[in-house]
Formats: sequence, C-alpha cells, structure tokens
Amino acid sequence: MIGKVVFIALFGFGFRYFLNYRDWLDWEKDVILNVRPGNCTTILENGGAEDVTHIVNGVLLMSTGLSFSGSIGKLQMLDLQNHNKLTPLNIINAPKREDFLAGPHGISTWRDPNTDQLFLYVITHPMEGDRVEVFEVLKSFELQYIRSITDPLFKLMNDLVAVGKDKFYITKSIHFRKYIVLEWISLLKFGGIYYYDGNKAREVIQGYHVPNGINISPDKKMIYVTEWGTRSLKGLRIDSSNNLVEEWSVNTGTGIDNIEVDPDSGDLWIGAIPITWKVLMGRLRPSQVIRVKMRENKVSEMETIYQDDGRNIAGSSVATFAAGKIVVGSVNDQAIVCDVNYLTPNN
Repeated sequence: MIGKVVFIALFGFGFRYFLNYRDWLDWEKDVILNVRPGNCTTILENGGAEDVTHIVNGVLLMSTGLSFSGSIGKLQMLDLQNHNKLTPLNIINAPKREDFLAGPHGISTWRDPNTDQLFLYVITHPMEGDRVEVFEVLKSFELQYIRSITDPLFKLMNDLVAVGKDKFYITKSIHFRKYIVLEWISLLKFGGIYYYDGNKAREVIQGYHVPNGINISPDKKMIYVTEWGTRSLKGLRIDSSNNLVEEWSVNTGTGIDNIEVDPDSGDLWIGAIPITWKVLMGRLRPSQVIRVKMRENKVSEMETIYQDDGRNIAGSSVATFAAGKIVVGSVNDQAIVCDVNYLTPNN
C-alpha cells in the first residue's frame, strides 16, 4: 500500500514537472507572424546589443559583445537624430587591464540631482569574477572611467538599476557558468536580486528562475524585474531598509528580458524571445517587443509592437522607445531601429 502511494506521488510530481517543462519550452509553438510598427533598419550586423538605454534627445548608450568566455566587448553610442549613427565610445583613463570590458552585459545610468552629472554602470564578465564598471558620461559623450566595483556575491550577474551614487539593485540570473543551458532546463530557482549599498552587496530576493531585466518606476517606489524562466513580470516595493517586497506578478506569455521605462508615461518596453525551444536548439531565434502600459505602478495592458521570426533580428533582449522610434537589441547578433507610425494611447 505504501509503495503504491509513493509511486502515485512520484508519478504525479513527474507528470506535473513534464507539463511545466512542456509549457516552458513552447513545444506547441513554431510559426511567428512578423509585426512591424514602421520601416526597420539594421544598424549592427554582429556582436549584439544586449542592453540599450536612452539618455537624452535621441542619444542612446549600448553594450555590445556579450560573452562569458572573457572576450572584450564595446560600449557604443547611437544617435537617432543623426541618421542612426553608431559610434564606439571613447573612454578616458581606462585601466590597463587585459580583461577590461570583458563581456559587457546590463547597463544603467543615474543622474546626480545636485551636480547634474550622469553616471553609467556596466556589468562585465572577466573570468575571475564579475565587475561593475563605473563611468561619468561627459557632455562630449565620452566616458570618464571612475572605478570598478567588485563583491564576492557578484557571480554571473545579468542586469542592474542604479538608484543612487554607487548604489544599485542587480540580478543574478544563473549559478553555474559552465552549465548555463543545463541550469535553464532544470527549472531550478537559483536566481535572485542583490542590493549594493556603496560598500557591499546583500541578497534581497531569492528563489527566482533566471531573473533578467530590472528597472525602477519613475516615482522610485517600485522595482520591476523580469523572470525569464517563468515569463513573469514582477513588481517589487522598496521598503525603508532598501529590501524588496513582491507586490504583484503577471505572466506575460513570452520570454521577457531587459526592461526600459518611459520616464513620462511610465510604460515598460521589453525585449523578448517568444519560443524557448528555438533558443535551446540553436534554431532561428524569434524576437518580440512588448509595450506594457502601467497605471499606478501596476500592469494595465500589454501589446506587441514588433515581432520577427529571427531573420531580421535573432533573439531580442532589449527595446527602448525614443524620438518616435524603437531600438531593438539582441544578445549576440543584430540591432535594429524601427519607425513607430502609431501607438495606442494610454487609458
């Protein structure tokens, strides 16, 4: 009798895991309908633009060349007002380390309200451990290197959002550097979010399956994070001790990645990959951009602005809206700019 109960319990557990795994892989999905908001132009053919952020008047900063093998990447500037010109950023006083800017990943900016200085924070992946490189963005759009931030907890970090001078929330998406895909398909929740207070990091949320993008609401009260492994967009309230309390979670039905926040409307722009099995199989990776309308820091409505079967851009990781256009980046491949001829109004 006990043996039968154990068998039934194990069978039920295994069957439930199978159903969850099937849904996560999107086994039933194959065909992707292409959606264009307007004319699209390729601005980068190779190397990807894993993260992109708009700083002022159609000028965006991009991290390109993401790698976990120690390869050196670039930080670049995109000027939408100047024929979508893409330019590598000059770095003043860059350190002489051979692994400087190894695998640039998530980026975030923070503007000092007292001095109007703009600071750029960049996650990089040297082989011996992750760093956050800190720069000042000068008026000439050059970067002045300031410092490198390290912490024993910084291992395979993904994205960050700066909330003060050398203070930020940062996501740890995976745990095993050499077994990334195996960790993905295990569905084990090794990911979390850390807060760096200017001196050291501490974990403030744990038990997430591949948390990726992170950003903050315009009123600075809510942190938004994407959990790629569950397709969930989450809203986390910042408490008085800078801890995070999950207030809500919404299943988006797609593999969401980096989040860009419109400072005026509060809308979220998110790059996504809508079919997981094509990522794991190395097949043509589709891309998607969703716009999430927000009301009082909660999801009001979601809509697809751009979608592609992978031929125009493979595996989109980020999207941002600026100067009437969307800029869409990918992990390792292309980056594109699309005109946006129409957007539905906010309610």
